[in-house]
Amino acid sequence: MTEMIRIGSKVVSKDKLYSSIDQLLEERSQGATQAEAARIAGVSRSFVSNLETLGEVRYGARVALIAFPISNGPEVQALAEEFSLDFVLIFSQDERARAEMAEAKDVMNQLLDTLVELNDYSAVIVCASDWRISTMKRLLDSDVIGIELGVSPIQNDVEVDLDTLRGVMSEVVDVARQTPQPVGRISERGQRVRKAWEQLRRPL
Repeated sequence: MTEMIRIGSKVVSKDKLYSSIDQLLEERSQGATQAEAARIAGVSRSFVSNLETLGEVRYGARVALIAFPISNGPEVQALAEEFSLDFVLIFSQDERARAEMAEAKDVMNQLLDTLVELNDYSAVIVCASDWRISTMKRLLDSDVIGIELGVSPIQNDVEVDLDTLRGVMSEVVDVARQTPQPVGRISERGQRVRKAWEQLRRPL
């Protein structure tokens, strides 16, 4: 049922308002300028600007986090959300093993899609073994910031030092804020890649 609100002599539909805002933000995320999105929605460009400012959590270049195999995944995830990172993949040893047990073509496709996605980020924070970090630095054009968890191969979960990770995130995100970035930071491909990894690492 549509919820109505009376404001003075006007009656406002919340559903219509939310739908209009969703459409406006979708236009912006797909690359429309503020003026173009405003014209489609029938509002002023300044309204679009004010709306984005109201909902802004971080401005600047895109930052990703890859962490495996770790024992304190929920705490690392919470920290990533605190800093509003754009793309986060966290695995325990068991989750990584389950993902690797999937069909070879599925794992390979996911790895390739993930590498393509990460190359669109200005900075990628990697919490992993020494070899994994060096490999990521060779494969990615992005700026890779490594937090070494040990010498490869790591067979068991390792606890990420949250103070160290917080310090790295603070520095990286602070630099990212100084780098203007086009709209559409969270891509459909990025969402698809994350969902696919979620499916691969689930228990059989």
